[in-house]
Amino acid sequence: MNSAVLTEYGRIEYRSTPVPAADQEELLVRVLATGVCGSDLATYRGAHPYKTAPVVLGHELCGVVERAAGGFAVGDLVCAAAYAHCESCEPCAQGLTNLCRDKRNLCHLGWEGSFAEYVTLRPHMTFALPPGLDPELGALVEPLSIGLHAIRLAGPARGRTMRVIGSGSIGLSCLIAARRLGFTRITCTDVGQEKGERALALGADAYADVLAPAGPPAEADVVVVAAGHPDALDEAVGAVRAGGTVIVVSFFDGPVPLAANALVGREVTVIGSSLSTAADFRTVISWLAAGEIDPRPMVTHRFALADTAEAMSLMAEGKPTTGKIILTPRGDA
Repeated sequence: MNSAVLTEYGRIEYRSTPVPAADQEELLVRVLATGVCGSDLATYRGAHPYKTAPVVLGHELCGVVERAAGGFAVGDLVCAAAYAHCESCEPCAQGLTNLCRDKRNLCHLGWEGSFAEYVTLRPHMTFALPPGLDPELGALVEPLSIGLHAIRLAGPARGRTMRVIGSGSIGLSCLIAARRLGFTRITCTDVGQEKGERALALGADAYADVLAPAGPPAEADVVVVAAGHPDALDEAVGAVRAGGTVIVVSFFDGPVPLAANALVGREVTVIGSSLSTAADFRTVISWLAAGEIDPRPMVTHRFALADTAEAMSLMAEGKPTTGKIILTPRGDA
């Protein structure tokens, strides 16, 4: 098979590699479409906390089962979480698989990712998709599930306003979930008109370019931090109403400042959000199956797997014109 291999930081080579060997309890999945995530970019740059080169990146995927296991059948259309939970620790027993103490992650410790024609998956991390679903939509389920998980942590939506700091893929996934769950007014922020166009197309009530002249932002009941710039937490505390909630779904390259006195004095609740659970996946899949959401405006670029190096170089430039990038290993999607 062919794979896009991160051979060293900043360098991806398109190579012929062995088809991964799936044991009796694993699925072998032929990849139809796979998204490029911010964590893939961090690994590409050598900034990821534990993923290192050489490795095949990719975990936002949609594919067809080629070798069945765990109740799946050959030909099933599937997507997957980015991790396999242990099923035996206390968080797993409570259904909090995202907090598993012994999870294994794609693209780590020899488990190669989905920037390839085939990938192996564990059945309990894999989710069936409706037959005939656009594989591009299937590849978006994983980031959409992360957005839904974050928004669910904010509590009831009715009558509450929201501000989403960061209009990249995860910020837009949070927007989609917040719109679907019924938040009253949602404002997105970022840099560049193009990001605003995507946010408005996906249901934002307003968009604010942080580099454009503007007055102080209207306070929101909930502020979601989906950007990793160093001032994001302080920005969130300044934008949330007294007694409001800040949800932090982004990761940061290092320690960041926080105006703790403002947080304490205004009784702001700060909640971290990590990954997603099976319940989040199933909800997103049901929305897609019913046509209740259409996340395709997130996608701005599509590349063949052979052109992954070009795709990663484009993402590394960080231009506002670049949204979600989808790779298609065999041109099937």
